[in-house]
Amino acid sequence: MFTPFRFDPVDLPSTTPALRDEVRAFLAPWQDRFTPHMLGLSWMGFDRDFTRALAEKGWIGMTWPSDYGGAARSMLERYVVLEELLAAGAPVGAHWIADRQSGPLILRMGTEAQRRAHLPEIIAGRACFCIGLSEPQAGSDLAAVRSRAVRDGEGWRLNGRKIWTTNAHLSDYMIALVRSSGTDGDRHKGLSQFIVPMRAPGVGISRIEDMAGDAHFNEVTFDDVALGPEALIGEEGAGWAQSAAELAFERSGPDRYLSAFPLLRAALAGMDGADRVAARAMGDAVADLAVLR
Repeated sequence: MFTPFRFDPVDLPSTTPALRDEVRAFLAPWQDRFTPHMLGLSWMGFDRDFTRALAEKGWIGMTWPSDYGGAARSMLERYVVLEELLAAGAPVGAHWIADRQSGPLILRMGTEAQRRAHLPEIIAGRACFCIGLSEPQAGSDLAAVRSRAVRDGEGWRLNGRKIWTTNAHLSDYMIALVRSSGTDGDRHKGLSQFIVPMRAPGVGISRIEDMAGDAHFNEVTFDDVALGPEALIGEEGAGWAQSAAELAFERSGPDRYLSAFPLLRAALAGMDGADRVAARAMGDAVADLAVLR
């Protein structure tokens, strides 16, 4: 027998509507720049000017400590801002990954020097990060990565390849999961995370065009890339656990269900005169979105 489940009602703070109105007012003069193509890209739309304007409002790194330039605001306030940005189809790609997961990873696992070096740059909208996980022979099986960093004096030498890296060609840094000890058969052991400057000698970037003509995915190659000791994030060999924690940030945000919202809104606008079958299908889509929210 089906047993319905219910959520306890939540009273939002009285400041929530005002913050929503503030974000909508901020977005209004930008709307003409949000082309249909950009709306289709959702959070992958890339506009550094827009990101810097958000930074001036204090809407990047909103929950991060003020010691690093963050606004020290609540997770709910951040959620309100993100929801409005995604619903409008705003081009947030220049800071999205850094704000969503790279910055929190550095804040949680990084050294104080790494926090001081990178977090203020992210908050100011000046540093764009990409994610180096998948490889040609290791897509969903991340424990099979073969890219390798070996000790070189006090630093490291990095060789290997990453693929399907979103906006790598536009990014300043990649946080890469690579093998730093042991053999490929060690699987989850011996993996580490490194901050890789994307313009470092030996880093190659090849764009991958999809069937729609977009080329936000990339293949990235590392040919004897020299990294300093400050490139290692957290503990050597702890990369698997750190990456798992990082992916929790990636897979739990409102972008999981709001990515297609601008397209859904456009579809709803064209529903006048639709038959019952189409209306039912659209109603199901709207209901699914509401439940996920």
